[in-house]
Amino acid sequence: MFKNTKTRRRSVLKSVALASVSLAVIAGTAQAQTAARPLTPRYGNLRPFYGNIRPFYGNISPFSADIKPFYGNISPFYGNISPFWGNISPFSGDVQPFWGNLRPFDGPVGLAAGSTVPTYASTVQFWVDIKPKWDDATSYWQAMPASPTAANLDTLAAKIQTVINLTKSQFGPAINAKTGKSFANGFSKAILTRYGIDLANPSSLKTLTEADRAMFFLDWYDNAMNYAGVDHVDHWMGTVNWSPSLTQQQGYGGSTTIGLLDFTVVGDQDVLNNIVYYDGVSKFSNGHGAAVASLIVEEQDGVGVMGIAPKAKVVAYNPFDSTGTAGWADIKTGIKALVSNKASIINMSLGVPGYTLHPDWNLVFTDSTVQPLVKNTVFVVAAGNEGTVQTQNVAWNTKNPYLILVGSVNLEQGISNFSNQPGTACLTISGTCNVGSKLQDRFIVAPGELILVSDDKGGVVRQSGTSFAAPLVSGAVALLHDRWPWLVNFPKETTDLILNTAKDLGAPGVDPVYGHGLLDVTASQSPLNFNNLTWYETLGSSLKSVQKATVVTTFIIENSTPVNTKGLYYTAYETIGATNRDFAIPLSQNMIGQSVTTANGSQEKFQQYLLSRMSSWVNTQSGGVSGALASIFGLPGLAEQKVANPWGLDMTVQTAPKAATYGFVQEGLDYQSLVKVSTGAGVLGFGHGGGAQVLNGQTGFIASDHDPVRGGANPMLGLASGGSFANWSLPVTERLSLSAGVTHRDDRRDATLLIGIDQPASGAKRYEATAQHLAATYALVDGVSLSSSYTRLREANALLGTQSLNPGDFAKGSTTDGYSVGVDLRLSKTLSLTGSASRGVTRQGVAQAQNLGVGAGGITSSAYEVALTKANLLTSGDRARVSVAQPIYVERGTLDFSRVEVVDRQTGALGVVTQSVDLGRTTRPYAAEFLYGAPVMKGVGEVVLFGRAESPDTNHATGRYMVGSQFKVHF
Repeated sequence: MFKNTKTRRRSVLKSVALASVSLAVIAGTAQAQTAARPLTPRYGNLRPFYGNIRPFYGNISPFSADIKPFYGNISPFYGNISPFWGNISPFSGDVQPFWGNLRPFDGPVGLAAGSTVPTYASTVQFWVDIKPKWDDATSYWQAMPASPTAANLDTLAAKIQTVINLTKSQFGPAINAKTGKSFANGFSKAILTRYGIDLANPSSLKTLTEADRAMFFLDWYDNAMNYAGVDHVDHWMGTVNWSPSLTQQQGYGGSTTIGLLDFTVVGDQDVLNNIVYYDGVSKFSNGHGAAVASLIVEEQDGVGVMGIAPKAKVVAYNPFDSTGTAGWADIKTGIKALVSNKASIINMSLGVPGYTLHPDWNLVFTDSTVQPLVKNTVFVVAAGNEGTVQTQNVAWNTKNPYLILVGSVNLEQGISNFSNQPGTACLTISGTCNVGSKLQDRFIVAPGELILVSDDKGGVVRQSGTSFAAPLVSGAVALLHDRWPWLVNFPKETTDLILNTAKDLGAPGVDPVYGHGLLDVTASQSPLNFNNLTWYETLGSSLKSVQKATVVTTFIIENSTPVNTKGLYYTAYETIGATNRDFAIPLSQNMIGQSVTTANGSQEKFQQYLLSRMSSWVNTQSGGVSGALASIFGLPGLAEQKVANPWGLDMTVQTAPKAATYGFVQEGLDYQSLVKVSTGAGVLGFGHGGGAQVLNGQTGFIASDHDPVRGGANPMLGLASGGSFANWSLPVTERLSLSAGVTHRDDRRDATLLIGIDQPASGAKRYEATAQHLAATYALVDGVSLSSSYTRLREANALLGTQSLNPGDFAKGSTTDGYSVGVDLRLSKTLSLTGSASRGVTRQGVAQAQNLGVGAGGITSSAYEVALTKANLLTSGDRARVSVAQPIYVERGTLDFSRVEVVDRQTGALGVVTQSVDLGRTTRPYAAEFLYGAPVMKGVGEVVLFGRAESPDTNHATGRYMVGSQFKVHF
């Protein structure tokens, strides 16, 4: 942070220096390099607000029009920041998955008496409360006429003052504690003066250009965040798919050594703490070395910039003299010094103006004193800032090291107008341009505009240039070398991982502008292709090879059950060139963040992003129908994926998205599964999520038909469906088959829907039920079958799904004996009719008194449903369905309600009185539904239409209707 804001000149923020250092050569032959150093670094006089650069208007314009990176559509500093790191949406609450235990940005920030550490005690949530005021001021400023009136300027000054007042109320105590000055003298006055703003004289606001306005608000934000007690968040993080949590899980780069060929670091103590070796031509410094290094190794300590690999060791060499220029001889000396001090990565933000890669680099690497040292070193080289496209080929030696050339993109992920490009130039070998040898094959891009970096004085500053894109790549390489240390000996494989995991930009594939595309840090840490992995199951200290299909099946089952198998994970190996990488991928969410000891004894942490990617891959492998059609038309109709197994059995797996149950918390992954094993003695089916549908076995019914509130197909099974289930089906004759099964459910109710439901004394926190099922099915003729079944439902503390907040009500639960008959008619190849009728008799679970329980005569209930389904109605692959149902209805029965009353009016004696409530005098419910689903866009998308009508009943005096549609595209 800035300890002395008065030393910050206005030009520092306004010029936003394009800081890619230049290395110069005098014109001469390709065989003779010169030691002269005639050019200065590529910043200073190169100002971005005029000339050919002008990043604040034209095609860049990041602070106006559609981009507005610090407000408007991106809004990374408040509200929902999911575009930056996935599911850590707000800057509030516990952000441990992102930062560890650091506090969030929206405050409230404050100071305890006598403390300099923010305690977040203020009542003002700055980044939430300031947003509308900030937007109001910028929008008003943008819309003001070119010649504003005095009234316009007065209004604008008042709006800016509101922002200032909010900042003061939030950060005033922290600023006073850290600077010993008032808010004005320690913070606001310096920034206002820097931009020539005097709110007492509103006419001063007329002098600010659009770029000045944007930089003013950005400068205000960056400096205020110095007092927030958390590290700064910057736009590049989401762009390259990086978060501090990834770095924390991957070891912070602690076993990596990075070489820095750049200016001397002088005032940034965080960076200095990481430098274990330093040498150079001079100690000349202009802040550039610290700015570059801060993006790689700055501590994640709640202050300033965050580095990608903050625990990496740094060996540094300064090839520049007091004039700020360097020569080839000094470059060679620096490279040898860094490699000799164990640098596996060398970051070089230097080059020759007008070249993405100058031909004389070949002479550096073929030097007899350099070449033997650099064979295992990855060089990350900034492409340069002249906006040129290289046309000249570069003679190259096959023994030269592996380079990654890094260009810059803007906040819209378009190539920066100052960034050099690879063009079609080639690294030729003996005059030949071989396949894969073009500069574009070694080229990648990363954000390089307005990057927040260290100013080498204890504060931060925003700068632009390919110099600040390159260290993001170097940091990503450091994480690779830290996670898989043997990659240090495989520079080609390392560079391939970075290049081949980039997000494609521009023309499809590798192209002359973006090369391989945009750096993706998370992708480089993940398997390139799950299909190409070799899987091993790790149990204790032993490894066992596992087939891919088994991995898919086990993953689905483990992540579909509420009881996860702790300690079980898969080790996957990925072949990369001449080596490989290992991945320890857990099978359940419970294991995220835990450490595991791998077979070689090292400790690794499970990665949340690996589990997420694994889940996405499994969904593509499972053979199930995803999306709306699967969730509506249910599990048993899905395609089956065969699963290899060591017993030689016919085993298949089916998956589908699991429909949420209203009123209950959706826990675990959103998948339901069915594994079927066929033997000569029958078919065993087991899984999670769709038990009622599987045990009932009538293919014309869908999941919602078994819902006791919505449908009429065997509601006793539906009440116990949603958890684990198993079913055994045995053919007795050619036409007769018997089956037996069990399904279990244990769900937590959603406390947001009913106050008090989650209190310690509540009797309805969870709903638990088990159903046992016996069934017989007889095929009369082809296409016509009859079925009958018996279901015993045991509810733990409920009655037909009904519970009470009073734990004494239904405390002993209830048992229901259900009897069902069904018919399935296949009227044609595409038309079928299914019907079911059920009758249940419910009794108290245990014959013991309770506050509320089933009467002595029991409770009789009924339900039925008929459904007509037509396939290929309007187009191939579509399905239409009409159904009529009577959901579960109590025909007769009583509830016994026990309470304490005065039993003797003379004496006042108390006693227990039991009252019977007749449940049979209610209005019978009916419901009709229409469903239609069809694939569109050649199967990439789905369209679904649905409608439902319900008759008036006891709880609703009038009928209810619902219609809707859904369109979904799969990526």
